Amino acid sequence: MRTNLTRRQQEALETKRKLVAATRKILSEKGFEEISISEITREAGVSTGSFYTYFKKKEDIISELNKLDFFVLAQTVTQMKDKTLTERLEYYLENFLLAIERAGVELCRQWTRNNIKPLPMPEAPQFTKYQYDHRALYSVFADAVARGELPDDFPLEDFTVQINAQLYGLMTVWCMSDCTVLGSDRIADYITDFLHPALNRYLRK
Repeated sequence: MRTNLTRRQQEALETKRKLVAATRKILSEKGFEEISISEITREAGVSTGSFYTYFKKKEDIISELNKLDFFVLAQTVTQMKDKTLTERLEYYLENFLLAIERAGVELCRQWTRNNIKPLPMPEAPQFTKYQYDHRALYSVFADAVARGELPDDFPLEDFTVQINAQLYGLMTVWCMSDCTVLGSDRIADYITDFLHPALNRYLRK
């Protein structure tokens, strides 16, 4: 809760919220390259100068729009005590892709461009976005090792890299196919046909 915020701080948060909401709305209608800062501020109902109080350039607002913290999703998964590892992974992978799809294809495209040349995350500057997402999925497997579902010598790093490659691949195909290939619809087949057989050699019965 932000009960200790001053009026000025509350107004600043509201202005930033308006800028982010305005960008999200315009992105649903056109590509990021076509949007100007003046268009964002006009939609938000604030002055153009106020944009630069919160963002150095137009691309910076993507970080705010795409704050999808997959550690929260990972924590949800590790709290599922009545689900098998395969069921937990299916939940994680499907909801990872659903979160991306809910954000919208134009946002996803710009987010992908921003992350091809990785930059530190503003809220966690010691990590790039990929490194942060890698650690989230890694924690799901580490939890399975701690539960005794997987052996101590389970190749955590290899499985995490391979699955994240699949997630990012499906996300990219979704963008490239102009939303006709939905990763969230296909991830269950990947788990059944590829991931589950790979895990079977390690899973403790």
